[in-house]
Amino acid sequence: MEEPPMDFRELSYIIAVADHHSVTEAAKKLYISQPSLSYIISKVEDDLGVKLFDRKTSPITLTYAGERYVKTAREILRLKDNLRRELSDIGHGQKGRINIGIPTERAGYMLPKVIGPFRERFPNIEIHLQESKSEEIITNLMNDKIAFCVLPGGTDHLPIGVKTEYIYTERLYLVAGKGMITDDMLVPGATTAASPTDGNGADLTLLPEVNLLKLKELPFIIMKRGQYIRRKVDDIFRRYDFLPKEIMEVSSCISATQLAASGLGVTIVPERAILPFRDPNFCVYNYGPEPDAWEVNAVYKENIYLGEAERGLIETMQKVFTGEMMNVHA
Repeated sequence: MEEPPMDFRELSYIIAVADHHSVTEAAKKLYISQPSLSYIISKVEDDLGVKLFDRKTSPITLTYAGERYVKTAREILRLKDNLRRELSDIGHGQKGRINIGIPTERAGYMLPKVIGPFRERFPNIEIHLQESKSEEIITNLMNDKIAFCVLPGGTDHLPIGVKTEYIYTERLYLVAGKGMITDDMLVPGATTAASPTDGNGADLTLLPEVNLLKLKELPFIIMKRGQYIRRKVDDIFRRYDFLPKEIMEVSSCISATQLAASGLGVTIVPERAILPFRDPNFCVYNYGPEPDAWEVNAVYKENIYLGEAERGLIETMQKVFTGEMMNVHA
């Protein structure tokens, strides 16, 4: 008996249902009707002679056969994407699409400086962004939904089987509204060298240093869990044995800076959340002898083939943020 051909769309549909644990939600994401998707799943199961989903559970779950199917389906689609990238390179990358993941605010900070130089090299390449929290971006990377992502931090928070390429270093600073930090909260005579202004109007060359332990009575504005900056700030609090009396959680570093500037609290944010502002109502401080810093990296799976355009996008980011394309800051 002849085996029915396997359709790439069917693979994608089954994976979508597995990821969303719901036929209805998967159908919305796939822009097809729920009855049509249910029919496709039933047809695949009938053709294979096994059930891929246990519909008695809520939400629905994969059977053992379904787990094997989804694992292999992801690998098949990864190989297909690798082949597409290789063939695009053979055609000198004249046309194509790049799928990348990047946290929403970081996209707003980095991509406007990068897209222009990238388009000069690859005018016909489309960039499809998946903007989300760091944890969700990593999940999408491991499930082959994106070719690479741009994330802060080293490799300690990344899963096994990925590679990183350095783009630039970003430092962290404490931001407070004018007048919130009084002289008795400062370390006497302490100023530490920080990163220079990038031309956007914020000067971080020399900053006073606060004694973090003297800020316990001030409200602290921190990011919600699921973002790498939250993990970093929690580590800073543990290092200094510091627990603020009052904490406000927000989803955005930019929002945290704006709230701090309004006098609603103090916050620790990366310099990208400070540099765009020309607000005289907030002050920037170091909170230790040496500013904390993290690397911003391109992250991709070890077994992925990065095409010429994808490599070109990473290289453009590296050049822009190491100062080799200073015209983008003009």
